[in-house]
Amino acid sequence: MKSKSISLLLGMSILGTVALAGCGTEAAGQKSGSAPQNASAKAVDTTPVKLKFAVHLPLTEEFKQLYIEPVAKKYPHITLELISASSFKAYDELIASGEVPDLYISFNGNMPGLKDRAINMDMKPLFQKNQVDLNRFEQNYLDDIQYAATEKGELYGLPIETGFHALYYNKDIFNKFGAPYPKDGMTMEDALELAKKVTRIDNGVQYRGWDVASIVRMAQPLGLEYIDRKSEKAITSSESWKRVFELGKQIYSIPGNEPAKDSKKNGLNGFINDRSIAMLNETSKFSQLKEAQGLNWDVVQHPFYKDKPNIYGNSTVYMVGAVPTTKHMNQVLQVIEVLTSDEVQMNVSKSGRVSPLKNDAVKKAFGQGDSSLKDKNIAGIVKSTPVKYPIYLYREIAEPLTTKKFDVFLKGSDDVNTVLRELDEEINKAVEIERTKK
Repeated sequence: MKSKSISLLLGMSILGTVALAGCGTEAAGQKSGSAPQNASAKAVDTTPVKLKFAVHLPLTEEFKQLYIEPVAKKYPHITLELISASSFKAYDELIASGEVPDLYISFNGNMPGLKDRAINMDMKPLFQKNQVDLNRFEQNYLDDIQYAATEKGELYGLPIETGFHALYYNKDIFNKFGAPYPKDGMTMEDALELAKKVTRIDNGVQYRGWDVASIVRMAQPLGLEYIDRKSEKAITSSESWKRVFELGKQIYSIPGNEPAKDSKKNGLNGFINDRSIAMLNETSKFSQLKEAQGLNWDVVQHPFYKDKPNIYGNSTVYMVGAVPTTKHMNQVLQVIEVLTSDEVQMNVSKSGRVSPLKNDAVKKAFGQGDSSLKDKNIAGIVKSTPVKYPIYLYREIAEPLTTKKFDVFLKGSDDVNTVLRELDEEINKAVEIERTKK
């Protein structure tokens, strides 16, 4: 879909007229992140308004408590109509039906696709005009938003939480086989050797030592891209991609550790429900794990490559941004103000979600408000930092093709060079087809 599919003229005119009420501004004698001292002097339009709010995060009760209730408390005139939008298809359907949202929560990796659909906009001029204090946020997370799509530095919104990568493990499986628990500071090779010790059949049950969840996630700590930015040609036949494919095959070639034919036994489902997976490297999954009754789990630092110590994959920065065609930009900015406030972000951190704020008190509160995390090694998670987010071209094309090609390599071919050369060809062909549509 071309960017011209929705007119940006209205959004651009809004930039020249909107006034920001709060949104983390900093005035003389005012602490960063607090409400402006002269806020009472500003006329606040309290006319009831309903905003369509497209959200990529799961719309759980926890989400509503963290983000929606504080908005209703501070700005009761604003009603947020929540719309689940975890795919580009969801946005395409909203656009086709004329139900374009006023604001959205998505993650930085989705910015190119949302830009193609004219859903996002560069909010940096708006933030600068209204003296929004961007110094409240960790710079790497702002960078991840700005450079996820281009190198021009567009800031499509503000971060509200960030995903992390970690290694979850089932303590009961390690106890069953008398194997040592995973620990912080393991390399990929360390985790591979440990997986061999807990990949066994017991009472007819095949226990798998390590499920890596996704081969593309294994590539992320190396900052690998699929397509060269200048030539727009595939670059998956590189030595680095070869290294990732071969490591993935080593892990799944442990006898008994190959992915189960029943998909419900793989990944997060296999870890939480089937409980036959000893180790799983995944992103932020506390919400799901808290609901797993009787699962004896813990977590450690994500394994890293020897030449990339203490680095895990893409940070998945969830951010809130305005849709340029909204007729309620002032109210949208009021919502952004609340979601990025110190008060809300303190609760975000306490819940076990990583806040993007520099605020030390907020950082130290990570996981402290959740009794279910009291005895978990959550400190190990933050011993690593995310890789700089790559600039992905045609990610929605290249990533699925890469996953499928790894399955081909895993199930049959031993010639990794041929497999990756074929992957380059398939990506280039698919991209060329996509170009002809524009």
